[in-house]
Amino acid sequence: MIQKYYFLLFCLFPLISCSQNKKVDSEPTKIQSPSINQNFTTLKFEANGKPCLASINDRYIDFKEKSIFSLSLFIMVNTLDKNKDGHPTEKEALIFNNLQTEIIQELSKVLGDYCYVGTTTMTGYRDILLYIKPEDQKKAIEVLERFKKEQSRMESISFESDPKWEAVSSFYEATNAIKN
Repeated sequence: MIQKYYFLLFCLFPLISCSQNKKVDSEPTKIQSPSINQNFTTLKFEANGKPCLASINDRYIDFKEKSIFSLSLFIMVNTLDKNKDGHPTEKEALIFNNLQTEIIQELSKVLGDYCYVGTTTMTGYRDILLYIKPEDQKKAIEVLERFKKEQSRMESISFESDPKWEAVSSFYEATNAIKN
């Protein structure tokens, strides 16, 4: 059953990662029709002795414009219906994927360009990982605060200046190692 979930999750990412339709050297674009050419790498790791997953957008391996999108935006969503590892059940995964799609669509309306890095699945929660322009922080807060009021699963929204994308660098190092 968990394998079906991961396969479903892997298949859905191209449909919800809509802001990445240009080459790696160029700036991301506004949301458009979903692109089937998106590639994500699934990484398995442990945190506090518990299994975790990251699904990372390969588009940003060696991305040259990190300094333009220097503000990390991590959205933590609680997992309510979970398995023994604290990971979402199939039903919960569908709810998360729908919520994630709504969030990304709404953010893309107000942000324009942004970088959707991927998600992590940890014990009891999942993170949506994005990088945005610092000047777009206020717009993002307005959208996300509305979602947070409407959606009890949204635990937190955090921003951090990260011009070198250090918060996700280990994911990209692992992704790059797998690709080579």
